Amino acid sequence: MKSFRILTLLAGGTAMMAAALVGAAGVQAQSATASSPYALNVFPGTPPAGATQPDDLAVSADGKRLWVGYGNGVDTFGKGGPSNLVEYDIATGGVLKNISIPGHLDGLKINPATGDVWATENEDGNPTLAVIDHESGAFKIYSFSPTLITGGMDDLVFAPTSRGDSHHDKDSAQDVFVVTSSQVDTTTPVIVRISGPLRATNTQVTATLPGAPLSVWNVVTNQEETTDMIGDPDSMTLDPAGELVLDNRSDNSLYIMRNPKAPNSVLRVPLTLGGSPVQVNDTIFTTSQTNGVSSTAGTIFITDTTANVIYVLTKPYFPSNEIYTAANVVNEVGLVDLNTGIVTPIATGFKGVHGLAFSPTRVGITSSDRSEDRDDQ
Repeated sequence: MKSFRILTLLAGGTAMMAAALVGAAGVQAQSATASSPYALNVFPGTPPAGATQPDDLAVSADGKRLWVGYGNGVDTFGKGGPSNLVEYDIATGGVLKNISIPGHLDGLKINPATGDVWATENEDGNPTLAVIDHESGAFKIYSFSPTLITGGMDDLVFAPTSRGDSHHDKDSAQDVFVVTSSQVDTTTPVIVRISGPLRATNTQVTATLPGAPLSVWNVVTNQEETTDMIGDPDSMTLDPAGELVLDNRSDNSLYIMRNPKAPNSVLRVPLTLGGSPVQVNDTIFTTSQTNGVSSTAGTIFITDTTANVIYVLTKPYFPSNEIYTAANVVNEVGLVDLNTGIVTPIATGFKGVHGLAFSPTRVGITSSDRSEDRDDQ
């Protein structure tokens, strides 16, 4: 395996180059590949001792820092721990912070108002939320009222708010929506909104999407459905219109929650790959989940949980309407057509693909073998 360099432009316009040898001590060899015009390389950051099974990722607003949650094989009911939250310098792969947090880390997002990292924990039971100060690394743990959350918590998103009761943070004009996974029955919600201040115990939430919606519009068949069951909700993101997009693994679909006043306010996109239904994990748009900025020259970070590897996916041009998903059962990353539900593979050969994160900041990768250099820097 050849070495590669990650280049980034500093504020003074000087190019800083950091080289890392793929396959060197502490760095896993690459097993996955991508089709042209994509380039796939192993991120040079070496996990700290004991940090294994990388899952969700988040990129700072300036595109310089990558946060990764390592699950370490911890019990998903919150009976063990700890997990590790690691902050990397993207330019060098250097570890900036290694934070040990009780429980099993899962969903990971950055508060756009404060820069602090929010992580959901324990997706199968006894859910908590860890809020980590991005400067000091200090964190606090919050728990929730069991009235609506009877299972665990899987992912979360920040969305601009117009509601007067939802300011959990005096510095933030954001709603926080949380995926409630492993719910006891379908009468409980699969998405809730934090409806008051965070509390060490009994943080309050409001139901947003029930596990059995009364009416769902199937985008692919262009028909109404009244029997859909969201039995295994997982990751969640925002589309460029500010709508919630939820992965549901029990019916191999994406659910899109629009403005409640819009016609067909809940949409379902059944997904297929190679003509067969396909289960997916993270789904992303080519916009930053931290500040909403879009870019046609960004970078996608990918975690391979089983291989304990983080990948960097680039190409010369990312059209603004592209959507990517991690098809975790077949271990491929693909492009999604939301009109047809068809997933087209663009990167294959992962051992346990899970998390995706898009950064609008370009991370240019060139091989040390000049014959493989590309002109898209």
